[in-house]
Amino acid sequence: MAAAVQDPNRAAVAFGRQAVPQLFEQLQQRDAPCSLRVLTSLCDLVHEPERLYQIVTGGFIAQLQDLLKEEDPSVRTKTCELLHLLTSHSIGRLALLSSSLLPPLSDLLDDSSSSCRRNVHLVLNGLAQMPAGAQALLMLVPKLMLKLRQMEEEQEEEEALLLSTLSSCSRLDPLPALASDGVPVLGHTLSHCSPSICREATEVLMALSIPEDGKRQVCEEQVLPVLMGLLQNGDLQVQTNAAGVIMNTVIITTGPSSCLVLLR
Repeated sequence: MAAAVQDPNRAAVAFGRQAVPQLFEQLQQRDAPCSLRVLTSLCDLVHEPERLYQIVTGGFIAQLQDLLKEEDPSVRTKTCELLHLLTSHSIGRLALLSSSLLPPLSDLLDDSSSSCRRNVHLVLNGLAQMPAGAQALLMLVPKLMLKLRQMEEEQEEEEALLLSTLSSCSRLDPLPALASDGVPVLGHTLSHCSPSICREATEVLMALSIPEDGKRQVCEEQVLPVLMGLLQNGDLQVQTNAAGVIMNTVIITTGPSSCLVLLR
């Protein structure tokens, strides 16, 4: 009988409950090709609820911190992919929030690898979907706003994920984004040709236009004319969000007068 062929891109996996500890033990070798094979096997295993639970409850997540600083971009990317898979479950999100991985993970927002940055955004966006995660990410809002300023046109997926994360954080507390020039930055983003970017940007602006300071900034930064134009946008969600921001804004004294000027 012919022997089974081992996939050269994956590490050998032990049977049963020994699989996870053995793979994490191999990660201690600090050898990039070996680490990449092990991480690929771990990404396969976390699709099994029992293995995911074992990784989370066994204290193995903390061992990934050094891999986030690995010189090989493929290792950093695969590590973030593993974290993304872990945080697709609530138990994984809670484990990551209670770990010390958020600071080194946020450093990778500036990573040279676009694949790595995308995976980081996926992790942060997953965390932001729960209140505790959005609360923990509020400290990153200034950095996220800075990244939004620096986004290139071709980074559409990253930008949409970043805006979605900002939306979740700003619904919880809009003040950090407002203090980071959120309204003018988002006002500039509204001119993006992508419907998904406009949807997410107007979603964030709805949250920012709830406080009085946000309403005032929407008027002062001349965002209302852009929003009025978006009422004719072909995307229904963009229209709805733009109308929501306008509705929030016209409550203050300068809001109605600004809209009347535009309607003349």
